[in-house]
Order: sequence, then structure tokens, then C-alpha cells
Amino acid sequence: MSTATIRQAHADFVPEKSGTAQLSKYRFLDIFTRTSPWIILPMDAAIVSIIVYAGVTYFETNWATYWWLFPLGLFVWTFIEYCLHRFAFHFPAKNDSEKKVVYTIHLVHHHYPNDHHRLFQPPIVNLFLSSLFMGLGYLILGDQAFIFVPALIVGYMLYSFTHFSIHKFKPPFKFLKPVWRHHTLHHYRYPEKAFGVSTFLWDRLFGTMPPKEMEK
Repeated sequence: MSTATIRQAHADFVPEKSGTAQLSKYRFLDIFTRTSPWIILPMDAAIVSIIVYAGVTYFETNWATYWWLFPLGLFVWTFIEYCLHRFAFHFPAKNDSEKKVVYTIHLVHHHYPNDHHRLFQPPIVNLFLSSLFMGLGYLILGDQAFIFVPALIVGYMLYSFTHFSIHKFKPPFKFLKPVWRHHTLHHYRYPEKAFGVSTFLWDRLFGTMPPKEMEK
């Protein structure tokens, strides 16, 4: 991935302290690109509950034996989070159509980082990703997907809540300041670095940590 291309994409606009963007020329369609934690978090909790209930009731998922798939799923989510952010959300678009897609998916958030209505993926996207993960998980893991996939969704919920909190609140505890600083550097100094939100692990492993002098 070209660092220069990513920087150029961000050079096309200046981050705004307030305001929002209308992604569709039809105002009623634009509503579907916005959401709230009061919608997404309960919806995801319901999805997790339904999947776990279905696994236990209809598929006889063995939680006693395969409990370790849940913490593994949480860990795997952090890698998915990093890859999506780095390679999909910051895809180096080469033409206007690609630029529009990337802007709609993610760069609008960099343009208006304090637009709290776009800090979570919209409900339709959430349902699509949950269905995709469940379908792929079942093909690969069979009945044990009813343990692994809920962990992915819980990981997404934790990531989303962390991301929302970073943009809306000051760090509530001193030990969380590096988490806030890491994501702030991604927005305002190094858009081609600091892709992890819930963990720095993958940034360290893949060489995308911000320069140490800026971390301080």
C-alpha cells in the first residue's frame, strides 16, 4: 500500500471540528448512513444472544469443551479490525469512483471526526457483516461457530464503544491515555499509521506504529 497515496487522499480535505457530510443527494437515504450506540449496541447484543441460544438449543454446541474458542474469537477480531482499517477503509483509490466509495465507507469519518452519528457502522452494515461472519464461520467450524462468531461480534462491540468514547469523551483513566493518543495521531498526524483502536499489537508487528517522539 502506498503511503503517499493515503496521504494524498487525506490532503483532499481538512478535518473539520464540527459539522457533517451528506453522503446521498436524497436526504431520506442519508438517514440510513447514520446511527447511534443506543441502536447498534443493543442490536449486536441481541444478535449474540440469538446465535448463542440457537447453538445451544438446536445445534448442541459444546461450550464446556470448546470454551476457548470465545477468547480466541476476541483475539482474532483485533486482527480483523486492523486489516479492515488498514486495507479496506484506507484503500488507495486511483479513480473518482473508488475515491467516492472509500470516502463513503471511512474517509468521511476523517473529514468529520466529531460527527457522532457516524462513529458506528449503520444497522444494515452490521446485519450484513454478522450474517457474513456467521455463514463463513459455520462453513469452517461447523457447530463451534456458535461460540467463535459471537466472540467476534463482542469484539466488534468493544472496539466500537472504545472508538466512540475516544471521539466523544476525554480518557476516564490515566492508563487509557495512550489509547486515546494513538487514535488521535492516526486522525491528525499519521493517517497511514496507527490503524489499531482496541490494541497496538498489530501496529507493532506490522510496523505501523507512529514515531516514538509523537507518541510522547
